[in-house]
Amino acid sequence: MPYEFDVALSFAGSERDYARTIAAIAKANGLTVFLDELFEADLWGKNLVESLSDIYETKARYCLIIVSEEYRKRVFTNVERRAALDRAIRDRAEYILPVVVDNSWIDGLPKATAYLDLRKRSVIAICEILVEKVKGVRPSALTIPKDINVARLSISTLSTDDLRRYLIDLCAQSKQAGVVAFGCLIYDESTVELRKLLKDEDYWDALDKASGPSFEIFALRDEVKYGQESSGTIEMLTATSHLRSRSQGYHFSALLNDYFGEKKTTLVYPSFMLFLVEGNRVTHCRLIPLSRGGIHEAFLELQSLFQCIAAVLASWRQTGPNTSAALWEMLKKDLLAADHTLYIQKPPSDAGQAIQSLARFFG
Repeated sequence: MPYEFDVALSFAGSERDYARTIAAIAKANGLTVFLDELFEADLWGKNLVESLSDIYETKARYCLIIVSEEYRKRVFTNVERRAALDRAIRDRAEYILPVVVDNSWIDGLPKATAYLDLRKRSVIAICEILVEKVKGVRPSALTIPKDINVARLSISTLSTDDLRRYLIDLCAQSKQAGVVAFGCLIYDESTVELRKLLKDEDYWDALDKASGPSFEIFALRDEVKYGQESSGTIEMLTATSHLRSRSQGYHFSALLNDYFGEKKTTLVYPSFMLFLVEGNRVTHCRLIPLSRGGIHEAFLELQSLFQCIAAVLASWRQTGPNTSAALWEMLKKDLLAADHTLYIQKPPSDAGQAIQSLARFFG
């Protein structure tokens, strides 16, 4: 039978950003979507229990439920859930498409039901699978509206492989969505304060808010290695020659040496590295040294840095040309004005290769 909607979205208010993004991308790729806020005029004055039950039981081909603890508590999400379950039981078909954001589950839905996990997949990946589910064919390139900010992923829960895949997917979005910006905090075993800060959920939540909705942050663990020059000459083993030989040793950053090819170079810990990607190519990479201090001092410095970058990103999206060069000029101006030092780095230009090579340093 023909349905009014290809998919109806059911979610709690805490997941509305995810729902808006999924709806916008699904519509841009030819799907008809029910999202409550898009039908306010139609629903105005109606009995919501009856109207929503009708939509979620009879009017959609699929019901995508974003499952969370909040979803289980809300009144109207229970109305939608019961209607969707009635339909699934009546038709004995794969009607409910669960997408989880935490360890919660849908009351009444068999635990064996296959689901997608937003802690391990990006919104883009969810939308690709949704389009394939409805149309029967996965799109070769997903259309992403230019004005959409892809909802962020809680990267603190990801494994190294999941983070690598997520960042490669994030960079690939730059083919349709324009420029993608992300950054990484670089630390080593001596940066005790920063490591404690990264494990504190309250600090990390505050930094996540400071970085805004379209600037992803993760962590890299570097290590200092020791190397020695080989002079290529044979000397008599005297005290003087031994001292001369020892003076040819040096310390270097494994990250700068192995990833950027910078030999005999040390690194200030902590540091922050900023990437801009356009057309799936790394166009700008800058290293920003940070000062060392207590946990709260480190937090305040990072908060200020992230707020600066997020403010520029927001302004650029509103007024600037949609190029990484234009974005970088705005970022450089504000970062230098805030007394940050910027060092040019040269990673692999292909974004996928840049992430693959960087993955060994994921913290």
